[in-house]
Amino acid sequence: MAVSAGRIVAAGSSQEIKEYIGPQTEVINTQGMTVVPGLCDTHLHLLGLGFALHQVDLSGIRSVEELRQRVAAYIAANNIPPGRWIEGSGWDQNTLAEGRFPTKEDLDGVADENPVLLSRVCHHVALVNRRGLEALGLAPDTPDQEGGRFGRRENGELSGLLYEFGAIKMARGAIPAPSAAELEAALELAVKHASAAGLTEVHSDDLGYSGGFARAVGAYTALAAKGRLPLRVHLELLTRSLGELKQVIGEAQAWQSPSHLIQLGPIKILLDGSLGARTAALDAPYADAPGETGELNICAEELREMVHRAHSAGFQLAIHAIGDRAARLALDAIEEAQARAPRQDARHRLVHCQIMNPALWARMSALGVAGDVQPRFVASDWPMVPRRLGPERAQVSYAWRSMLVQGVRLSAGSDCPVEPLDPLLGLHAAITRTNLAGEPVGGWLPNEKLSPEQALSLFALGAAYVAHAEAERGSIAPGKLADFTVFAGDYLTAPIETTQANDVRLVVSAGRVVYSRF
Repeated sequence: MAVSAGRIVAAGSSQEIKEYIGPQTEVINTQGMTVVPGLCDTHLHLLGLGFALHQVDLSGIRSVEELRQRVAAYIAANNIPPGRWIEGSGWDQNTLAEGRFPTKEDLDGVADENPVLLSRVCHHVALVNRRGLEALGLAPDTPDQEGGRFGRRENGELSGLLYEFGAIKMARGAIPAPSAAELEAALELAVKHASAAGLTEVHSDDLGYSGGFARAVGAYTALAAKGRLPLRVHLELLTRSLGELKQVIGEAQAWQSPSHLIQLGPIKILLDGSLGARTAALDAPYADAPGETGELNICAEELREMVHRAHSAGFQLAIHAIGDRAARLALDAIEEAQARAPRQDARHRLVHCQIMNPALWARMSALGVAGDVQPRFVASDWPMVPRRLGPERAQVSYAWRSMLVQGVRLSAGSDCPVEPLDPLLGLHAAITRTNLAGEPVGGWLPNEKLSPEQALSLFALGAAYVAHAEAERGSIAPGKLADFTVFAGDYLTAPIETTQANDVRLVVSAGRVVYSRF
């Protein structure tokens, strides 16, 4: 491959490329490793990752006691003064020995002088301790927030759990906002991790972590101006209400990017919750919780108006929809918006689209709505899904291959920090339908395994497609931008071993070597 001025000028045999080598040419020999188009994650949270790296890490805990120990160890290691908020994330009640959600009582005696906020791995549920409830002024008679609720016991007592973003946002509003310097530092840490993992491009939802549009773009702009932004970024514009949407549209329309690396991405609408927290909005009750059907963060009427306004203003939409009810309502709103204001090739997308069915896939294909999926969720969720949904619905959930067969265009991401951001681990999960330990044997729903080429396409050409950039990126071809990723192993002949090794050696973005381990 020959690269000049940030673009690929030729690709072929070594003999064919020799004519492009001059006295000033930098020659890189990849020594038989795998070279692929620059890998792109189409849904993650870079700022969330940057902050999480400095907070309590609760990933992988197996008991309430281990949760307590991690918090206590964090306080001891960081010399946290009394009164300062302590944050952490990563717990999952499904993996705890107690088999239940943790409560405020579980934190008694651990951080009694500090308010504590610990987010579930999905970030759709959080736990606060007694001091946190006091700091927030929450009491049994406090009304639930719009788009969220407080966990209560039968007698009305607060459990310390906060469900969905309406309630969690209230807690985060009490925590001092990070300074511009802290935002920039967290973002720089995250982009270094992303580049080292093999990513040349991301779609990042950061507004909820930064405190708004201006602060988020300010952090990215500062890094780009200093030459410290090693990848392309599409900033997803999170909105959780019609009022927020109007504000974001106004800010976005008035903003001009100072760097070719920074673009405004889709407007993101957070429609429902998560499967693990039982807040994903389902059309039929949860199999393991009869009577519960999850939660919508936005009512159907408001959703339709939000989608129409964003669509008619020329924006792409990325609607968080994990449950089938959320997906159905999202597609209803998109179909109505297209009818009211016809627009060619809008390429709206559903983010996650986990609990689906053939009728929804057919509608997505007919409407030209892409699916933004997270293959690594399979590795984490496979033990839980049949319990939550029952066998019939489980058979058509996380069904990436069936969606491709139905004609749905797919891209892939990690939802980091919910899952690791490493795209090779995403490729592994898409190909094997297992975790890294090879469980379950043979793969969960093995008919949904993707071929190595199909899996790669999700992170390459599929990602370029949802960004309206397939003419510029997503494949190695003359004229395209020189974004490519190199990793050890032979991906086509030994895809499982190669992706499991996760050994990224070289990352080139726009012709610049931004990461190298040669």
